[in-house]
Amino acid sequence: MSAAPGPVSLTEARALPGLRLLALGGVPSPWSQAAKGIFHVKKLAHTLAQPTADDAPGTLEAWTGQASYPVAVLGDEPPRDGWAEILLLAERLAPAPALIPAEAEERTLFFGLCHEIAGEMGLGWCRRLEMVARGMQSEPPDPMSRYLGGKYGYNEVHAAQATGRVHEILRMLSARLAAQQAAGHRYLMGASLTALDIYWATFCNLLSPLPPDRMAMAPAVATMFTSTDPVVAQILTEGLLAHRDLVYAEHLVLPVVL
Repeated sequence: MSAAPGPVSLTEARALPGLRLLALGGVPSPWSQAAKGIFHVKKLAHTLAQPTADDAPGTLEAWTGQASYPVAVLGDEPPRDGWAEILLLAERLAPAPALIPAEAEERTLFFGLCHEIAGEMGLGWCRRLEMVARGMQSEPPDPMSRYLGGKYGYNEVHAAQATGRVHEILRMLSARLAAQQAAGHRYLMGASLTALDIYWATFCNLLSPLPPDRMAMAPAVATMFTSTDPVVAQILTEGLLAHRDLVYAEHLVLPVVL
């Protein structure tokens, strides 16, 4: 079965046994939404936790040794805060439905493609760099952009690469989806859903968020998450937006709960 409705605080979750997923709430953070989606597809019983006013400053750091979401914690095992480590834990706990290809060569390709979406200097990382760069260029610099820039090691060299990387990754995913569909497959890795499709669906919201009836959020957040790049808009219309919608409609929870 899936998690019970409604998240608990980090403090409450730390005192509980079993599997806990610590996720960012209130904004469509794709890393958190992807982890939630993977747990949902696998029907993993778990406690969902989000930071609340009841949590003392530094609660996440004291528990997990780092300051980012999401984090998966199973019993007394070390916390897992990397996208791949969270996915591998979910696969271990619920082997079916499999979200990682079984064959070694396909699995190698799969993890490379997932990294291009969720890893360092991947799609999500580069979109965040674009957002931070925009805020850093304002006068005075936006405080949230300064915070995120410091937290994730913002530098002008990587920021200058971000838009080109976004275009490259989207073109690659668009071509791959078209090739799979031409071969009679519905998904990015073939005939069945994998975590790659979940990462694409959730990270797509950094470019073109789901409409308000399917994912309600503050207008300012929606504006920040929406790309105004005409190159991005063109690539998305070639099938990637439709694939995002298919994955949400058939496999994930709608409306999205932030």
